[in-house]
Amino acid sequence: MKYQSMLDQIQSGRLTRDELAEVRRKAALPKYVNDADTAVILQAIDSAVARDTGIIFMGFCPNAEIANRLDTEWREKGICTFHYDEDPTQIYTFNNICAGDLIVLKKTETFGRTMVLYGHGRVTAVKAEKDGRRYLEMAWSRQDRELPGMPMMGCQATVNLRSMEKVEESLPPEFFAWLGEGVTASASNT
Repeated sequence: MKYQSMLDQIQSGRLTRDELAEVRRKAALPKYVNDADTAVILQAIDSAVARDTGIIFMGFCPNAEIANRLDTEWREKGICTFHYDEDPTQIYTFNNICAGDLIVLKKTETFGRTMVLYGHGRVTAVKAEKDGRRYLEMAWSRQDRELPGMPMMGCQATVNLRSMEKVEESLPPEFFAWLGEGVTASASNT
């Protein structure tokens, strides 16, 4: 394997999400299209855990309507998707989610102040649909108790990546107890 050193770095968890994105960008260059070793690198990135794993607070109701909720389908299929092409910043954030990141499903409760949390899951791998759109393979927790009244984590965007430090300083102990509910051994080990 001519890229063994890079493969070892990817698999070790020493690379940040930005570093993994840069390796992916380089490996996807046209000159590497038929390179079997590059294909191994790309596959390794899809299941790599970034050094800077985070918590993503993810909206799941297009047009902010609970009647449009996507989380039921996501849980059934073990996936998470994002198809709002009009916002390049959110697309960038979604496209940099890595294996190991925690997705927390949220919906605004009081505009700009509080949110209701609907469940959570761990990203196990990153995949692409037939049309090339990215989606996340998920290990969703069995937990389905809603948690209202949580302080809003950031802006009103659908995809909000937050560091663990920011989450710990912003959310009450009740949030962390809620995270532990319904987590199976296989979901907690991913």
